[in-house]
Amino acid sequence: MDPKLLTEDRWKAVAQKFKVKDKELQKALCVYEFIDDEEYDDRLKELANLNRLASGLKKSKELASQPEVVKYLTDFLNTVQTVVRDVTKAKASSAKDAITQKKAEAAAKEEDEEEEEDEESDYPKRLLQAFAKLKGAKDVAYQFLVCDTKPFPTLALAKRITPKHKQELMDMTEGSKRFLKVGSCMFQDGKFNFVMDEPITGLARKLQASIKNFTGKKLPIVVGSETAEEEEEQSGAEVKRPLENATNPNLPKPRGGGLAISGTVGRGGKNLPQDVMAVQTALNNRIKAGLNVDGKCTPQTIAAIETFQKNLGQFKPDGRVDPGRGSARALAGTGPLPPPPPAPAPIAPPKLGKPELAKAPEVWHGTRKILDTNIKELKKGVKAHYGSEHSDLLTEIDASLVKLDGIMEKLDDKLAHSLAKAHAAKDPAARAAELKTSKVILADYIKYVKSEPMIAHIDSNPFGVQTNLKKVLTDSLMHMAQSIG
Repeated sequence: MDPKLLTEDRWKAVAQKFKVKDKELQKALCVYEFIDDEEYDDRLKELANLNRLASGLKKSKELASQPEVVKYLTDFLNTVQTVVRDVTKAKASSAKDAITQKKAEAAAKEEDEEEEEDEESDYPKRLLQAFAKLKGAKDVAYQFLVCDTKPFPTLALAKRITPKHKQELMDMTEGSKRFLKVGSCMFQDGKFNFVMDEPITGLARKLQASIKNFTGKKLPIVVGSETAEEEEEQSGAEVKRPLENATNPNLPKPRGGGLAISGTVGRGGKNLPQDVMAVQTALNNRIKAGLNVDGKCTPQTIAAIETFQKNLGQFKPDGRVDPGRGSARALAGTGPLPPPPPAPAPIAPPKLGKPELAKAPEVWHGTRKILDTNIKELKKGVKAHYGSEHSDLLTEIDASLVKLDGIMEKLDDKLAHSLAKAHAAKDPAARAAELKTSKVILADYIKYVKSEPMIAHIDSNPFGVQTNLKKVLTDSLMHMAQSIG
């Protein structure tokens, strides 16, 4: 089996060499190459289409006198059948793995725990108990699960991570599903070593900051080859990574100022009575919340924090007031709050219509306009969310957001110009030559979109801005390929 037989370029070369009149098989191959390996149903559907088209060509009278093409199509169809078997087998294996996983989760849920877990309000206590047990055990590994949310990630640590742990983290983070893959943790050489298949840069310090926020304890944390202490030295105690500075919940340390509280108040916070009372008093003064100043972090208190944050321009409030951060700084102010900024208004993915070479340049220009608009709307959402932060932090965020413009620079307007030139060509040879250039440019774009993690990172931003960059680009690039074909 030669997988390259199922590529547009391979068939196009054969068709041109033997002057085979065909457009449908070439277009189908173009579509097939766009499908991800794990999209089993889509692959099987398109493989069936390839089989139909190739079989039709093979049976045509026009090709009866061209044994080389017939042999190629025979090998092509054999390859299709082999790939169909492989995809069907992979699909079945995937389904079996999913069933096995569900059974394992169900069994784990039914299995009695050695100790009853405390109520959700005792999350800090349970987390410290898990670290203490792990530290006291020898050559024992616990599982851990991280929900990567702002302003701190939440962490579950247990002998075995169950759906109950996942649900608890979702409840603590207002339904967030930004989960990292489950890993293992051991206590070695005086440090808690978090082991992952693909260690994430900066996670050690983020976990240490999260644990300290929830429990008040600063534990020695190692993730992969990084320790929290080393990260602090390398970054000068500040997070400097470009895009993640703006869209990752774990921003640089607060610069001080704001409401005088010693710990976080609100959802998932330490909620020390004196801190809660300070926040309740400030909310009553700033937005007439009408809270009972009793030092208890009630649902009404969290709801009032969210209302206050929405008034600040946070379109996806977290219901937390952290010492020295934007909400605490704004609560320390006086007088009425200014009107909140307008919510971001990104453009939804459009319907592109029938692929035509004449209209392709306009479609690509439209795609770039959507990308530019939605990136700008995300920037607007980020700046509004952190509008009350320290000016130094805002300066860092502005500098970080500049990297988003790299997407527009990479996906430039060269493709539109090339397609327009191909359409305007006066003879078939000139058009074919320019379309070849268009295809090279398109292939570069496709490779970039598939390999650039920033696109998915932007789409999963925690600010409630529906950028949909991946869908807009995938639909448009597919449209361009069909227009060229």
